[in-house]
Amino acid sequence: MRVRVKVLSPVHIGNGERISRLEFFVEKGRLKVYKFDRIISTIERLANPQLRNNAYLWFKTSKNLSLEEFLRNFKINLEPNYELEINGSLNSSQVEEFIKILEGPYIPGSELKGSIRHLIACAWFMDKPDLVIEKVKQLLNSGRAKDQREQNNVEGELERSVFYPKGERDAQFDVLKVLSIPDSQPLPYQSLRVEVPKLIGSNRTLYPCEALKEGVEFEMEININKNAYRGLETQRKLPEIGKHFSDENAFWNFLVDCSRNFYSKLLDEEIKFFQNRHQDIAKHLEKLKNHLNTSGVLLRLGKHEGILSTTLLLIVKEKDKALFDEFFRATQNIAREQTNKTRRVNSQGLTFGWLLLERL
Repeated sequence: MRVRVKVLSPVHIGNGERISRLEFFVEKGRLKVYKFDRIISTIERLANPQLRNNAYLWFKTSKNLSLEEFLRNFKINLEPNYELEINGSLNSSQVEEFIKILEGPYIPGSELKGSIRHLIACAWFMDKPDLVIEKVKQLLNSGRAKDQREQNNVEGELERSVFYPKGERDAQFDVLKVLSIPDSQPLPYQSLRVEVPKLIGSNRTLYPCEALKEGVEFEMEININKNAYRGLETQRKLPEIGKHFSDENAFWNFLVDCSRNFYSKLLDEEIKFFQNRHQDIAKHLEKLKNHLNTSGVLLRLGKHEGILSTTLLLIVKEKDKALFDEFFRATQNIAREQTNKTRRVNSQGLTFGWLLLERL
């Protein structure tokens, strides 16, 4: 099944690395990136041995390492590996890098599959809120609600109740193994820009990051392995949601319903929170919600949360507000008046990570 992916807001998928001041400088509102190995290779090719030694010495002794100053001082004429426009005022010495291969940035299939998994789980628990409420109460009663390992264990149990047949713990029977999503083809560097995000709901500062720009479009494959499905069906190892994985049509319709049901609730909650605080963000969220009226799948991708985050806990909040508040206070490092989820936004008030999938 071929799908078109439309980027609705900046999307950052990191590779775990940051680009340092020794690999970039800013010129006329653009980030110019020079990979460090190319800089070293250029130094190695300097014909003058003394100039070559001075270049290495500069790296060792300079107190304020600046790539721009280095290239200028040693008269090195080197084209950047790539350059990106900057959205915002970049004052940081590091920039979070987008995941890439040699040919360019790409979207890992595992990242898209993980977001789909998260969406299905949240939508499923909307009809079974008592399961989440029970687990939240157990965590609180244990006195270890803040323990990340305990949270992970509970999240694992909740996920198994969605994707595994009842009573099963063997990962080979996870119904999402029926779903196959290859990586996207490499995208042009022009698909990226540097965002300087701020964090709503926290005073913590964020690093600038390379991100896909809103308006970018590309295609990916989402496939159902019918042999794997028949294997689970034959062994009677399908969970309750298994019927939706019988073929691509059934799965797509299921995904559309999950997106409408869950993100409608999530966006309503966020619009309500931001309406009187940040109207530009509220308007952006209203536009996102309009996509739920189409035949596409609204999806959030990139850095986000486990299923016990405040996204899923909106279900608890709706059923038992006091329990939601108690759990939120018990698991936050710093108490806040508002039990809202923090949000990364760019200079225009766009929250990060939103895509629309359209079936081709």
